Amino acid sequence: MKILKLLVPVIFLVSLAGCLDIHEEIEVNNNGSGQMSINMDMSQLLDIMQTYVGKDEMEKQLPKRMMDTTILMKDLVDTAKDMSAEKKALVREGRIHMKLNMDEKLFKTDIHFPFKNLNDLQKLYTSMNDGSLNTTKLFSGLASGKDSANNSGNVPDLSQFNGIYDFQSKDGLISRKLNPEKWKAFQESQQFAQVKEVGNMGMEVGYTLTVSLPRSVKKVDNPLASISEDKKTVTMTYNFVEVFSHPEKFEYTIAY
Repeated sequence: MKILKLLVPVIFLVSLAGCLDIHEEIEVNNNGSGQMSINMDMSQLLDIMQTYVGKDEMEKQLPKRMMDTTILMKDLVDTAKDMSAEKKALVREGRIHMKLNMDEKLFKTDIHFPFKNLNDLQKLYTSMNDGSLNTTKLFSGLASGKDSANNSGNVPDLSQFNGIYDFQSKDGLISRKLNPEKWKAFQESQQFAQVKEVGNMGMEVGYTLTVSLPRSVKKVDNPLASISEDKKTVTMTYNFVEVFSHPEKFEYTIAY
């Protein structure tokens, strides 16, 4: 698992270098249960990682150059000291699948979290994006060594950007709305200054959101949204970097 120590400082750097393709999916069943998934294709980042950490360090950390492993969240959260029992329960049944092949330039991460009802979905989404349960902390918890843990707090995390929105899910409605106070606070952070500088370079990060529902969609208020032929799936695709200049563009309300 030493590769996870490398992910903490570079995952955000690479995401802004146009080498990250993100797919977020929310699937809701008839009874309100379902699954939230985040799939990231980071295959193009391997050369950048080598540049960032050095060829010798990459070979030291990845002597076999391959990894295909599934991490069960229950094993990860049991060692988390700063996470409440409620949040541990929300993610306990989740899993992370990581596949790496240096020779084939393949690097993918798939994260899956099941939920029992729409109230749990709202809590899960909020927890993942309020700073208490984010990508950096999850990877830091797995990585060994004090340096990784100490440095992780200074590393921007994708959840920080989703965290500027208030998410709501209940029967017949799923929405994400910009929170002005959170947006203002984020603009004043060091992380925002870093990402804003890189974003001004014209780089793109593809982000696709898919929401699959048990009933037909009645209304979607985001012009970027498309509805499937059977009216049960909403898809939105955009450049994630634009969130930093026009966050209101990525609000949505889906009534079904």
